[in-house]
Amino acid sequence: MPSQIPQEEIDSIYDTIKSVKGYSLNEATRYLEKDPIGYLSSEAIHSYVLYYLTEYATTLGELGEIPLSVAEEIQGITRKDVPFKAADDYEAKIGHDMRGVVKAFQDVLGNEAKSFVYPGFTTYDPLNTAQSLALRDFGRELIIPKTKEYVYNLMEKVEDHIDTVMMGRTHKQHATVTTVAHWAYEIIGGIIPALRNYDHAISELRGKASGFVGNNAARKLLFDTDPEKIDKLFFEKIGLERDDMTGQTVHHYYYQNYLQQLSGICAGIAKFAEDLRNYQQTEVGEMAEKALSNQVGSSTGAHKLNPIKSEQMAGMRIRQMKAYLFAAFDDYITDFQRDLRDSANKRICFHGMGNMAYGTIKIASRVAKNMTIRKEKMLQNIGLTGGLIIAEPLQNALQRYIGFNSEKYGFIDAHEHVREISRSIIDSGEGSFLDAIREDELITKCLNSLDDEKRELILVPEKYIGDSIEAVERKKQEWTEELEKLTA
Repeated sequence: MPSQIPQEEIDSIYDTIKSVKGYSLNEATRYLEKDPIGYLSSEAIHSYVLYYLTEYATTLGELGEIPLSVAEEIQGITRKDVPFKAADDYEAKIGHDMRGVVKAFQDVLGNEAKSFVYPGFTTYDPLNTAQSLALRDFGRELIIPKTKEYVYNLMEKVEDHIDTVMMGRTHKQHATVTTVAHWAYEIIGGIIPALRNYDHAISELRGKASGFVGNNAARKLLFDTDPEKIDKLFFEKIGLERDDMTGQTVHHYYYQNYLQQLSGICAGIAKFAEDLRNYQQTEVGEMAEKALSNQVGSSTGAHKLNPIKSEQMAGMRIRQMKAYLFAAFDDYITDFQRDLRDSANKRICFHGMGNMAYGTIKIASRVAKNMTIRKEKMLQNIGLTGGLIIAEPLQNALQRYIGFNSEKYGFIDAHEHVREISRSIIDSGEGSFLDAIREDELITKCLNSLDDEKRELILVPEKYIGDSIEAVERKKQEWTEELEKLTA
């Protein structure tokens, strides 16, 4: 389903919220994203609750459980007829949110229809189901498309850098050479499974209509139609699965799984952002966010352009999402069939985490599209260690050579042999690693035993990129096909 609130209304309320920025909670103003309002705000959830009530009345009318004229009257009610404020005003008077909705709904109905607005329900029948519908639509309409946009932007950005070489780093130290595209696809490789699992988590969201303690006692009393038959028709109408064997609430597993997979998408993006901010540091300088022309990098250093978007993604936003996720874990446990301890979490975590996640992905998409890649700086940095980065392929080749010539040499630890040479260069700060290995008789014999192509793979770091190019080309096709199927 599309946004529950028309875009012009969202635009208007968003501007109003921003106008009181100095007086409101930061998460309600500074970090508020516009688009999620139409799905996850209290106003939007209220609209989903009304949808639940009207569709259920339609179902009962079709089954002959309530007069058809009543079902049609209830079906015609929208959020314009029963605005959130009307229900909220009632809640302020009577101290109950769902009874507030029911009273506001009854105010716009004829006397006969008033009795059939809320037949056999408990609060979390419509409320949990509304939350599940909201999370479903938010995921399908916003998160998945925006994540796909980010992935496509990153793929497109590195399209011309499939064979652009750069240093691969482990523990923030130079390891061996990789390619820009392989680095980007490594990032994507952490997001694709999270997106896949998120899509599955959406399909697993559940609703309920089983009543006070989940045993359908009220519906057995009120209706001649078996609750199983009612639910089959009703949940097919609203496009949601029914949660079986509930207490008073939908099982929290479905929400926790949803939030966890959503956080997995953003964790992959946080890794992208953390890498990018490291690449932007002065000593590396290989990539950078494309700064706005009027962006101030520092309050003091006029020369600086800080990686603020990356730091927002990898710092502030992902930290807030972790807090929401940890809070949501508390909701697994309730006393008996239900208590009220999860109420605030579900109101805050769903919108709060969804808002932060969408903002993170939206920022990432823009950064991926506009980031700067500096090939010359990458090539320059490959030479920083004076050839020491060939130690890894060298010791592998040397160990194999020793193995095939064990009758002559016995066993020699190639790793230790190469390590001693490299340490002598590092500790003394003098000489060249390449010169040192050419003076080593064992290594010279090993290198001479190789054909020209394999010898070049060892001695020319830019050549030692394995299947980086082939892997990227293969995964591009595979992942593009998979992404196209999502939300299809």
